[in-house]
Amino acid sequence: MKIPVIILSGFLGSGKTTLLLSMLKESKGRGVQPGVLMNELGKRDVDGYIVQEHTETSVEKLLDGCVCCSRKDELLDSLLVLIKRRPDVIYIELTGVADPEEIEKTLQEASLREKLSLHYTVAMLDAENALEYNSRLSADKQLIRTMRKQLTTADLIVINKSDLVEPEALWKIEKVVRKHNREAEIVFTHYSKINLSPLLAGISPRQPHTPVPQRAPQAFKGATLKKSYSEQGNVAVKETEEERQVSFSQVAAVTLTFPQAGSKLLSREQLEDFFQEWSGSLLRAKGHVHLSEQEAVQLVQYAGMNTTWEASRYPGLPYVVFIGMNLNEAQLAKRWFALFNS
Repeated sequence: MKIPVIILSGFLGSGKTTLLLSMLKESKGRGVQPGVLMNELGKRDVDGYIVQEHTETSVEKLLDGCVCCSRKDELLDSLLVLIKRRPDVIYIELTGVADPEEIEKTLQEASLREKLSLHYTVAMLDAENALEYNSRLSADKQLIRTMRKQLTTADLIVINKSDLVEPEALWKIEKVVRKHNREAEIVFTHYSKINLSPLLAGISPRQPHTPVPQRAPQAFKGATLKKSYSEQGNVAVKETEEERQVSFSQVAAVTLTFPQAGSKLLSREQLEDFFQEWSGSLLRAKGHVHLSEQEAVQLVQYAGMNTTWEASRYPGLPYVVFIGMNLNEAQLAKRWFALFNS
């Protein structure tokens, strides 16, 4: 009796965790017990804590690296831990720079292929920044290759934040998507809201000796059952051995903490200005912070030049994870701690 697996991929800040939260709430509403594996580039667990705080779901976490390269060896062990918990479905949320095909291959390893089955691979796109990212990141060939793989391997492509752009931009994004994947269903939405019924079709609380039904071929209009890697009806990408070993090259994560108690606290404006100061190389920032204008801890998230705030119950020391291209860690840290002494 195999456990179905749903993979969530997509570039930084596209809305993967928001979609995962909806899927977890829907699963529990159906009496389905989920297992969750989350991978983050930074050393601190931001998204995993969000999931636990909002859904009280136990999360298996892989931090400070990507499961398709530097944390690849740990992926198998984490999946085996989840299998022992006997969930009805496993959700895997990847980092924004991960190649989902590598995870699909891992599911075919001898110790997993009789226990797990790939149900769906979902790719998220940020409509507001997708075209700009494609141009801005073009110098990093490995990263562009990975972003394309997120499209080519997907059964469903969710173009999120579509309410923030003009119809002409959506048409251009769809054209880019179809260049790399002619078969996947495309859904335009905002706040990661989609009809979850097709994704969860065939997934139900497992009964002893009752096989889990595999996903229906027509769960989404135009979707087809997963083909073998050599037979996918998408654009072929020739890979060198080096490209197969690394999914991204110039993207790095830097985690910075706040000074000890008694130091100056920051305002929202100071933190937002700091993000903008590094906007040339900064792609994503997120963390739990304590600001001077309020007592409650805040979850702060920066993506696509926009910053959002949300009250949080995070009990630990405040921090921010910065993710970007060619970030100068020493200079970033110097400017960061200077904020608290100005």
